[in-house]
Amino acid sequence: MKQKIENEQIEFFSKCFNKIKDKNLQKILANNSILDVALNEKIKKENKFEFNIELEEGKIYNQGDCKRCWIFGALNLIKNNMAHNLNQNVMEFELSPNYLNFFDKLEKANHAYQVIIDSEIDEKFLLCDYEDHPILTGYLKDPVRENGKVAYAHALLRKYGIVPISVMPETYNSLNSDDFNKWYTRKIHLDMLKLISLKKSNSDLYKEKEKMLKECYKILAYVLGEPPKTFDYTYTDENNKVVKLKNLTPMEFYQKYCSVNLDEYVLIAQIPIFDYYKKYERRYTKNIVEADAHNFINIPQKQFTELCLKQLKSNIPVVIGCDNKKYRDKESKILDTRIFNFDTLFNIKDMTKAQSLETFDCRARHIMTIRGAYVADDNPIRWKVEDSAGENNRINGYYVMNNNYFEKCVFYAWINKKFLSRKLLKVLQEPAILYGFEGSEI
Repeated sequence: MKQKIENEQIEFFSKCFNKIKDKNLQKILANNSILDVALNEKIKKENKFEFNIELEEGKIYNQGDCKRCWIFGALNLIKNNMAHNLNQNVMEFELSPNYLNFFDKLEKANHAYQVIIDSEIDEKFLLCDYEDHPILTGYLKDPVRENGKVAYAHALLRKYGIVPISVMPETYNSLNSDDFNKWYTRKIHLDMLKLISLKKSNSDLYKEKEKMLKECYKILAYVLGEPPKTFDYTYTDENNKVVKLKNLTPMEFYQKYCSVNLDEYVLIAQIPIFDYYKKYERRYTKNIVEADAHNFINIPQKQFTELCLKQLKSNIPVVIGCDNKKYRDKESKILDTRIFNFDTLFNIKDMTKAQSLETFDCRARHIMTIRGAYVADDNPIRWKVEDSAGENNRINGYYVMNNNYFEKCVFYAWINKKFLSRKLLKVLQEPAILYGFEGSEI
């Protein structure tokens, strides 16, 4: 049995290739993107930006070069509601993602420190084979990762409230966060090492942790700005009247003007490699120590689609976790599993959803918001999906997502409990099956 590629095999492969008479594809690919060559123009024309269910639009966020799509997804559930309660134009009202960003980074640092304090991690652990502790080491590699879940934002809103974007605007490093995230992670790693070394002594680990958090707060205040304890907010309402709100705390602002109860939302999933009608919980998934764990219910595709459509028809946006980089034509802003003809070009056939997950060909890497659909005979044909890339990108800020893409590349949705069946509500009460860690992509 040949274990390595032999020269005779290379010769054989070359002869087979050179027997091909038509080399036009080689010439075309030498000067063009493989995606442009494989693009299916027929599918582009088929996916029209037309919908017969459309929700009220609002100000579209632009996350810049950061990984906070989960914050924008959560804010999309409440921003129009708060605008209406303020009697402010929804296209002029924005909440501050950076406010939540600040406290997320502070809370994740606290969570990382607490993991060290509560666990049996010591110097020996750090020298051991990572394969012995894949879950914990996976978390420790990036304990303050900027990625997150909508549940993280919910926990932050519940603890810290929210402010308008004018009160705490974005900064350069909040929108271009890679460099800062790397150095901030190093600071957390150094602190974790120090806590491990102090475990052998009689040091007060909690006092040491407080010093570390004080340093984190200072760094975050420099880079992101310090969150206000109270603020004033002036705006012009729908009656063209100037309204001045004085001396509000972020929590007062949130509780008074947000009438969406995020406690009523649960995460449903469509992950065919997991058992259906089971509740799952990721390990090391909390950004806030005292927050609820990250749970979801896994259900079949048909029921998953029906729930998303039911919520949309009730005039409630659907926040989804998906893979937004597969089957995407950047020029037309269309998401469709048939958009590229790789099967015709290279005999590279598509995978099932389960195969894609098992091989990491597709994974949940982005959060977006469904605000419309085109439905025929009660079946969705395509979806109107709001991204957080600004109103000047996509199609005025939106993708056209064909339902084949929805079924293949959408893995999670945040759904109000009132739409769940008795069977699913019962599953919610069952003990969760533990798996994975925060960095898990499903």
